Amino acid sequence: MRPVELRFGDLRVEGWSRAGDDNWFRVHPPGLALDVGRGALQLAGAQDVFLSHGHLDHAMGLPFVLSQRSLHRLVHTRVFCPLEMAEPLGAFIAAAERMERAKYRYEILPLASGDRVEVGRGLHVEAFATDHVVPTLGYHLWRGRRRLAPDYTGLPREELIALRERGVETSEVAEDLWLSYCADTGPAIFECEPRIFGSRVLMMECTFLGEEHRDKGERFKHLHLGDIAQRAGEFRNEAIVLHHLSRRFRVEDLRAEVNRRLPELALRIHILVEGTAG
Repeated sequence: MRPVELRFGDLRVEGWSRAGDDNWFRVHPPGLALDVGRGALQLAGAQDVFLSHGHLDHAMGLPFVLSQRSLHRLVHTRVFCPLEMAEPLGAFIAAAERMERAKYRYEILPLASGDRVEVGRGLHVEAFATDHVVPTLGYHLWRGRRRLAPDYTGLPREELIALRERGVETSEVAEDLWLSYCADTGPAIFECEPRIFGSRVLMMECTFLGEEHRDKGERFKHLHLGDIAQRAGEFRNEAIVLHHLSRRFRVEDLRAEVNRRLPELALRIHILVEGTAG
């Protein structure tokens, strides 16, 4: 199965997504995995895996990914997950090791909301809580860039060089919120984590469409397109990637509803469903 690939400048996202079936993404740079679905071969190159929660359409494939990495003698894998699922996740992997009579090279690193992890030069992942029926984390990818400090803006080049030669630090590191991955969540996410409105690329689930399914989002803690439409004026993102669509709906259905209900956002919205982008 060939995944969808989306490019946003120097950021690339590949993945596959269907609610209740298979959900995984790989983000380049730095090549980390956001969830693993059933276990795609494309994830075998990911040294860092960030699991959002324990539902099997997001986490079932982890032993396969670890097995593949061990088979090819790749370096050990860091597996990040919500604190509450660390113990059963470890037991799940251990059972797979016993079945294979193998030993995977990995470590489980539990996270709580607000924890940060360095994942590359100038790149950090920050966990945040979402609104789901089991303990679930979303993840921000922050990119740090060195720039001239505001106090020195406008100074001639020669003067800046002279300051640096005297040991004066004329630069600072500024962080950009490069990508936010909401994973599974209900509509309370918009109050819980308003920073998602300002990320450059926002990956946000959209599971349900249609008025007959309007109550399912709140009941099952998933987003309905109507929840997104209610906050349409708040999205400042350069790109919004909708994923996790229920099998009740086609990509064409979601695109038509986006065009009808979110005309001001439609050009910025990308749809990532199975092997199809819309």
